[in-house]
Amino acid sequence: MGLLSSGSEPTKAYWLKGVLAHLQHGQQGLIELNPRKRPLPSELETLDAVVVVRTVPTRWLRALRQMRRAGKRVILLLDDALLDPAALTELGWSYRWRLWWTLGRHQRGLSRLVSELWVSTGALAKSCRLHLGSQTIIIRVMPLRPTLLLIQQPRVYRLAYLGTASHRTELAWLLPLLAKLQQQRSDCLLELILDRRWRHRFRNLPRTRIFYPMDWGTYLLDTGNRSVELLLVPLMAGAFNAGRAPVKFFDAARLGAVGLYSNRPPYKSFIRDGEDGLLLPDDPQAWIAAITALLQDPIRHKDLASSCRERALDLCSDL
Repeated sequence: MGLLSSGSEPTKAYWLKGVLAHLQHGQQGLIELNPRKRPLPSELETLDAVVVVRTVPTRWLRALRQMRRAGKRVILLLDDALLDPAALTELGWSYRWRLWWTLGRHQRGLSRLVSELWVSTGALAKSCRLHLGSQTIIIRVMPLRPTLLLIQQPRVYRLAYLGTASHRTELAWLLPLLAKLQQQRSDCLLELILDRRWRHRFRNLPRTRIFYPMDWGTYLLDTGNRSVELLLVPLMAGAFNAGRAPVKFFDAARLGAVGLYSNRPPYKSFIRDGEDGLLLPDDPQAWIAAITALLQDPIRHKDLASSCRERALDLCSDL
């Protein structure tokens, strides 16, 4: 059985397990198909059924018609009222256009592409039947059987970079480093504060949360009420950076994190290397190695984070 989906991860997570159970297919019998590439004839011959998630890929239209004529099952899985034109008017224009192109324009002749329509609720089943008219398509309501991973997520390590728009050089230096880190590891969640200019450059990094810049009060509340494993504080050489103070040390303390700092002023003369943080050269590989070593050594990580917190508290006044 083949699976055709593009950008439909939530639908797959909540409903695909129920579909597979109903079909009595396990994950081993599920073949991920490329919706952006026309299938080869040999590829079609091996399929006895295809599940299409939400929208119909344009490059598969001919193949799906061939499968229908051959009597093979083509199942369309829907979890929204995508066949109801009135419901779609509540959506933004660009989204409506995309849905019309990938599904709506086929609605009147959907039975030539799809043999069965499997939907998420009874109300959606009634809506689909109404808007399909007299077309002969079997409609089934799927049980809500999400994958266990929705509840039991694997452990991830949070790494933060909390710079401002003045850190252009640091952001340009960080981007390839973080891309390589996320390529090598699947257990790191990046948390970055970026303005509009930089968001589009970092948005394709996997497992990344991007925050808009915050006012000072919100920033303090945010960093003081969550935790991360590592705080990345690169600081490139330059006249402007030479006048900075080691304030990111206190961000690391609030976050319960270990700070990784560039080995230059102001951190070179402030951080006690290996005691309450790490001083690193401008070599991205050295940073990746330090990140890996700390994440693999929870005892050392805890000692460094505790020392950072204790020293920060000692340096603070009562005012």
